[in-house]
Amino acid sequence: MSTMRWWLAVPAAVLGGLGLDAATPAIDWWPAALIGALLIIAALWQQRASFGLVIGLVAGAAFWMPHIHWLTLYLGPVPWLALAGVMIAWFGLFGLFAAAATRGLARLRARPSTIVVAQAFTVAGLWVAREQVQSTWPYGGFAWGRLSITQADGPLVALASWLGFAGLSGLLALGCSLVVAILARPRIAVPKRAFAVALVAAAFFGLSLVPAASLTQDGTLRIAAVQGNSKSAIFDDRENGDVIRDHIEATSALLDELEAKGERVDLIVWPENSGEFQLPDQHYRALEVQRLAERAGAPIVAGSILQHTDDTFTNSTVVFDSNGDTGLRYDKRRPVPFAEYMPNRPFFRSIVPELVDMVQLEYSFGQLPAVLPIDTAAGQVRAGIAICFDIIFDDHAVALMNGGVDAGGQASDAQVILAQTNNADFGHTDQSAQQLQIAKLRAVETGRALVNISTVGTSAVVLPNGEELDRLTPFTADAMVAEVPLVTGQTPALRFGALIAGGWLVIAAAGLIISLFASMRRRAS
Repeated sequence: MSTMRWWLAVPAAVLGGLGLDAATPAIDWWPAALIGALLIIAALWQQRASFGLVIGLVAGAAFWMPHIHWLTLYLGPVPWLALAGVMIAWFGLFGLFAAAATRGLARLRARPSTIVVAQAFTVAGLWVAREQVQSTWPYGGFAWGRLSITQADGPLVALASWLGFAGLSGLLALGCSLVVAILARPRIAVPKRAFAVALVAAAFFGLSLVPAASLTQDGTLRIAAVQGNSKSAIFDDRENGDVIRDHIEATSALLDELEAKGERVDLIVWPENSGEFQLPDQHYRALEVQRLAERAGAPIVAGSILQHTDDTFTNSTVVFDSNGDTGLRYDKRRPVPFAEYMPNRPFFRSIVPELVDMVQLEYSFGQLPAVLPIDTAAGQVRAGIAICFDIIFDDHAVALMNGGVDAGGQASDAQVILAQTNNADFGHTDQSAQQLQIAKLRAVETGRALVNISTVGTSAVVLPNGEELDRLTPFTADAMVAEVPLVTGQTPALRFGALIAGGWLVIAAAGLIISLFASMRRRAS
């Protein structure tokens, strides 16, 4: 069996983890993800399980600790170390199982090509399994830092519309694993190795030419998105009403420009928290928003914290038109643990009381449909809403499509996605750019135009192919206007994405079982 010496494997794991991070903002060099994944896989290839665990932990630390360092900006090292620690632990388990599986499968009594394929598919399945588990548990998981996300600006981005996030991650991991399996297999002539690696490269080049899945376009929508550049972070020094005032003023300035040009828009979108607290019940503020909508001749979609009659709170989206509050509402389905609600409060308060006490409101998990039918001058538009971290979860992409039809047989899938967010807590770090990278891939996966609008940035309009139509400079009060397509139908990624992800999990389990039997058989003989 061909394995890396420990003094090569450990540095390779470190470089691999750093490579994964380099493929995301701020460096944003997509090939680094493939190099990084290849180095990590090579470092743990056919190692003993215990050392595979070490390699996984090292690679995970090298990736996650710089990747989410933005958590330290306001909250210090404790939340950063806690979240990074969980993610690193999942990476460690991946290393353990991948090392054990490749080592066991190498003992199979089979043709070398069969062993190479079995090892590569098993490692790719395990990579997907790690990403799926980290996106689910604990506390709903953290669907961040996935391999597929690094390709949002790469040549393989269109594959997200066919395979989904998990499927694309699996394909990328498979390519890297095949290269390692070919190079690590003993007694294969150099020309044969080179030819096999060239075949893998050629296959991926061919895949880069695959266009995004085609869906039906039902017209266009002229949309404006307003970035108020508000002091909306936890510790910002602001007065009650400052945030909504910033967005009212920025919208007024936008309407001045549009009226001077003789132009108009069909819909205006504000970010998460832009309407501050209980906007529909704040008479004067609601009236100002209503008058803006009347002046624009377009509804305004705003974010607001709502308190309900049962004394629960939701992070919500509301819609105002020339008649005031339309009654349309979406409640964030994925409130962030330790930020918007505190799980196991007594336990964690006994450890870090100061941090836990900062989370005063307990936001409920939204249950309302994620698609709002909004009446505009362009007709009724089905707008899919994602508030902040909603956009990173695969099940929310499914919720945006809502099965395609409602109980009455009418289409209920989103025609456009409005991703409202507030990134002020992360300052000038690359957190908002990382989130936009995820949103761009989500646009491709769903085949929808997506408006990512933040209180401070990074804000952009993304077309269904992942191309940016417009972007605002962070930390400036500004607005962007774009004509986006309205799309219906479901991409293969949405129709079959869960099956594809499940298939990778089955492959991982099968590979582990076969490797176990191969190891037991070798010991017995």
